[in-house]
Amino acid sequence: MSCWEILGLPEDADKRSVKRQYASLLKRHRPDEDPEGFQRLREAYEQALEWSEWRQEEEEVVVELPSASIDLPLAQSLSQPQASQAPSPARRLAAQCLEAITATNLPDRLAQARLYGCAREFEHGLLQHCLIDEDHYALAETAIGHLHWLTPWQHADLPRAALEQLRGKLMEWAEARLNAACADTGRFLELARELAASPWLQGLDARQWLNQSLAIALLQAPVWSEQLFDAMCAQQGWKQTGHHSPCPEPWWSQLLARSHCHTFLQQQERLTGLFDSNESQAARMLFGAADEDARMRLSLTFSDADWKACEALYRTVELRYSQLLYQMPQLAPDNWRPLRRRPPVLAVPLAILSTSACMSWFLEYRLGGSFYTSVVDMLLRAMLLGVVAWGLNAACKPLSRIAWRLDQQLHARLGHWLSLRRPAPLPIRESLWVGLLGGVIYLAAGMLGAVAYFSSLAVSAVLSGKTFSERRASFLSRVHKRVPGDILIGLLLGILVPLLLLGSVLAGNASLAANEGLQAWPQRTCAARQLTASPCPSRLSADQWHVPDATKAGQP
Repeated sequence: MSCWEILGLPEDADKRSVKRQYASLLKRHRPDEDPEGFQRLREAYEQALEWSEWRQEEEEVVVELPSASIDLPLAQSLSQPQASQAPSPARRLAAQCLEAITATNLPDRLAQARLYGCAREFEHGLLQHCLIDEDHYALAETAIGHLHWLTPWQHADLPRAALEQLRGKLMEWAEARLNAACADTGRFLELARELAASPWLQGLDARQWLNQSLAIALLQAPVWSEQLFDAMCAQQGWKQTGHHSPCPEPWWSQLLARSHCHTFLQQQERLTGLFDSNESQAARMLFGAADEDARMRLSLTFSDADWKACEALYRTVELRYSQLLYQMPQLAPDNWRPLRRRPPVLAVPLAILSTSACMSWFLEYRLGGSFYTSVVDMLLRAMLLGVVAWGLNAACKPLSRIAWRLDQQLHARLGHWLSLRRPAPLPIRESLWVGLLGGVIYLAAGMLGAVAYFSSLAVSAVLSGKTFSERRASFLSRVHKRVPGDILIGLLLGILVPLLLLGSVLAGNASLAANEGLQAWPQRTCAARQLTASPCPSRLSADQWHVPDATKAGQP
């Protein structure tokens, strides 16, 4: 009830009527008999007096304004402030109700303002109070709930600019609270539910802003939480059936991309703990190995299929999850591609085969061995040297794993001088066991085998130039694409078997040089019956093996 209703007077009553009515009502509400009624009567009397005095002052000011404008100059009258009048009693009462106001006591203060008849002034003052103080988000939310600000049921006389300013501040406060709560899933969900239930966020535009703010807060979170994203989708209905999502674009697409990226990272993390596939090896190289030592040790166990899996995994990251390239520097190709070495596949086997063929030719066949025996010995010798080469390679791998930094330094300084192959091989990892194999061949076959071995390696190194290698690879790839593998194997066997038969025929029909094959019976001095003073030699000289001349043919 207002003060006028308590006194039973109209709102335009003067001061004399207020005093007279108060005196008559005081007889019925005595302080000793009805203290509460007396207190209400006293407060209503004081408020009514203030209203009457203020109304009388306003009337006096309105009457005196014309005479003042006549006596004073025009410039002086315009320069005088017009807002120097004293505030109305309603404003003073509203100011008293706004003192130390909080979200907790707002309902009581609002009821008190309505009782005093200053509800309109109280609402205007409360709106300004919420705009001035930055820490009154809870007060503004409570005021919106009681006074229906920013809703279709708000009072029409409220300033529109102030309401829009309040809307902007509420949005700023809500965004700050959302960003601060991203680390706590439960707190973020509870805050999202509170905002969704706020009266000022029930319109379509406000709902779209809320979904946008929630999406931006999730995207700006330093650590992605798939659990929070799924809970937010269920709460806001983002993953609805159909092509349209309540979450606006492009934030919805970015949220889905980050969710898929998180799932991809979890899958790669699971693969890093496995050792049973090329994909797991690639995941360990790109996502598991954090330092250079770990990557180097891991690269020593890689095969061509593992490196191909690394390239495929990097292309997937580059095309679908490009943001990971900025978040994880170890994914850069400069960190793992230089670790891939492409040693020649056929250089050492061809060198071993050529060395074995040279040994069979010069040390067996030219000394009277059969062709087939020489070929079989060549193949067996090549197999034995291959086993030795495999053992030396396996023995040098641990050394290269330990001294890989020294290997890199030697390769950077002396790599182009230690080998003719381009790109130059690593001295310890790729060249040491090849040189040791050459030493083994030298010990087994002498200088002839060593020269054949290193000469074959030199020819292969010269032919490993970039232009020739590209042409050879292009030719082999075209042949492999056009001709099936089983036909290639058949052609190889069809060429190899006739070559062996042709070599056997040529070796059997070749002409003999001097002092080769069947010769005349030598002069055996030891076969004579006469006694000789000199002992019988164990070896015959070249003169004792001769073709008899025509002049000596008739002599006994």
